[in-house]
Amino acid sequence: MSFARTVKDEIVKIRTDAKAQLAELSALLHLNTDIHLTSEGVHLEFHTNNPSIARRFFVLIKNMYEAKTEIISKKTMKLNKKSGYLVLVKSHVNKIMDEHSMVDQNVMEYEFLTETDEEKKAYLRGAFLATGSVNDPIKPTYHLELFVMNKTDAIFIQRLMNHFDLNAKITKRRQGLIVYLKESEAISAFLSAIGAFEAVFKFEDERIKRDFNNSINRLINIEIANEKKTIEAANDQLEDIELIKANKALGTIDSKLKDTIRLREAYPEASLSELIEKYEEETGQKISKSGMNHRLMKIKALAEFIREGKK
Repeated sequence: MSFARTVKDEIVKIRTDAKAQLAELSALLHLNTDIHLTSEGVHLEFHTNNPSIARRFFVLIKNMYEAKTEIISKKTMKLNKKSGYLVLVKSHVNKIMDEHSMVDQNVMEYEFLTETDEEKKAYLRGAFLATGSVNDPIKPTYHLELFVMNKTDAIFIQRLMNHFDLNAKITKRRQGLIVYLKESEAISAFLSAIGAFEAVFKFEDERIKRDFNNSINRLINIEIANEKKTIEAANDQLEDIELIKANKALGTIDSKLKDTIRLREAYPEASLSELIEKYEEETGQKISKSGMNHRLMKIKALAEFIREGKK
């Protein structure tokens, strides 16, 4: 089962008061319900592949309007042959369309149904049930989206999300638009807002594990990169030392540089810190990082002088 399906199966069972139910129903009507004119009159068709969501819509429309309603199960023509569910609303249709502004899409009506925070959350819950999807937190990218067919619905949903500081964005998608979240904290906050608390626990658990593993990997990569730099620097120093010896230039340098050359040859893979430790162990003298680095730079400068002289 997908993570999005897990979220929907959880929130579809939430019990709310009449105002929250009306707001949730409004989202289901706006985003996933078609208006049809037949010989018998106007009726509404709500479509979904999830039987629990079909029952949810059926119960909400019954509770709010006592409408004559029928659920029809259909096999889709797709290869996976999943069942589709059609909920027909055959009575009180004009009243429902008018109260939810399904034809003229008057945003004032939308706002009237979502005045409180609880009603806003209920509308977002209905919107997610209708067209929402969210990536499983174990996947490499975080992404939650709601697909809508028109700009009015997209902007209204974005406003509701951003009322809760979720930083929702809108972009075009095929024949419609998507309102989406990319930040893990925002997705977790959205799931919490719509009442998917068990899903939030799973999401946060996976996110913490993933972030921890990413941090470990970053530290390992940094350590490998630093080790590579240390080896490359040591190899360059050994080449400089070999050049100095080959040109019999050791007699031109002082004893401190000779000690440094001897240590580098004895410990070819040692880092600067390790080289300082060996120096202090073998000579009994203290030296700072800058002091050791200064000696290595003098060795490098002498090698460069020899190279330039050869040119």
